Amino acid sequence: MKREVSPIVVVIGILGLLVAIQVVYWHKLGPTKGLVVGRGGSAGGGGGEGAEASAPEVPRGDARFMVSTVAGAPEPGYRDGSAAEARFDGPAGVAVAPSGLVYVADSRNDAIRSVSPVGTVITVAGGPGRYVFSAPAGIQVLGDGNLLVTDTGNHRLCEVTPGGAVTMFVGAETRRDELGRPSGGYRDGPAGQAQFRYPVGLAVGAEGAVYVADAGNHCVRRIANGVVSTIATTNGRMDTPIAVTVGLYDNLRVTDAATGCVWAGPAAGPLVRLEQNGLRKLFAAPSGLAMAVPSELGEVSLPRDYLVADSHSHCLYLIADQGVTLVAGQQGTAGLADGGGDQARFSQPAGLCAGPGGMVYVADFGNNCIRRVTLPGSSR
Repeated sequence: MKREVSPIVVVIGILGLLVAIQVVYWHKLGPTKGLVVGRGGSAGGGGGEGAEASAPEVPRGDARFMVSTVAGAPEPGYRDGSAAEARFDGPAGVAVAPSGLVYVADSRNDAIRSVSPVGTVITVAGGPGRYVFSAPAGIQVLGDGNLLVTDTGNHRLCEVTPGGAVTMFVGAETRRDELGRPSGGYRDGPAGQAQFRYPVGLAVGAEGAVYVADAGNHCVRRIANGVVSTIATTNGRMDTPIAVTVGLYDNLRVTDAATGCVWAGPAAGPLVRLEQNGLRKLFAAPSGLAMAVPSELGEVSLPRDYLVADSHSHCLYLIADQGVTLVAGQQGTAGLADGGGDQARFSQPAGLCAGPGGMVYVADFGNNCIRRVTLPGSSR
């Protein structure tokens, strides 16, 4: 009798090491020097003479950053419909079109979904049992309106039209394991011959070059003029790159979830670990990245400032020249709550994307929701 093979569900730990990859490491950290706690948080407490010393309050976010839920609910599922009715299962990546339409890589549903400005959710491509994608993770909107998606479990990148047509963008076939699943590979060269292994996050540069966090190959790949190359690093190599974003002059930022590092450098390389502001002591499992949107943001004023989602601490951080700010969430506390950054809660936040009007969208993986963060001074 022929054995039926269950559909592939790629380990989502690769998507941000979302199940506490460094639990022991995190508990050893404690509050980090150089961290600016939000206005709603506190770094300590006190008592009267002879009173028993109280434990320091866990750092939490900044009340000026407002968090709301766009669509979804904590219960995992697969359903289109209104914002309240819709269900996701492990949303890992988000992208925003100029129209305000939000696209979601719904990883455990093997689907690409969209959320309209009024909150209506529809499936654009794929879905459970359709075998179009396997745990899609990264997503970007291209200049022509099409989507670029990392089909993580199939070790390739696909292009998707708004109407749902899916074509191969890059990634050759790789050998298959004993269950018939593609195992991934590593090869630079022409797009039709190049190989990847668990590509996750991606970003598109000003000149159309595509940058991919190739988690299984421990590196960042560049796709330009139909050719795939590997960007060099210095002072060691990456372990599990998860997200990549492009800033001014095509400078890159990359999160390395397994080591808690952020890497940076020019598109031509090499990439180096950022050591300033105690970054290596701050993050446990950094996943999503987004450049801060230039607008009337007060202290958040430069387009080179960027936000990081740390999936294990359940928090969002702002990395700027003046230091690191805990934007939203409470360190080490998962939950689902809207409001100011000091009251808001996330559960294993993954992908981030900057949208128009000073908004940042979050794929709240553990809550199976899409969230929105309004930066101070936003136009709406």
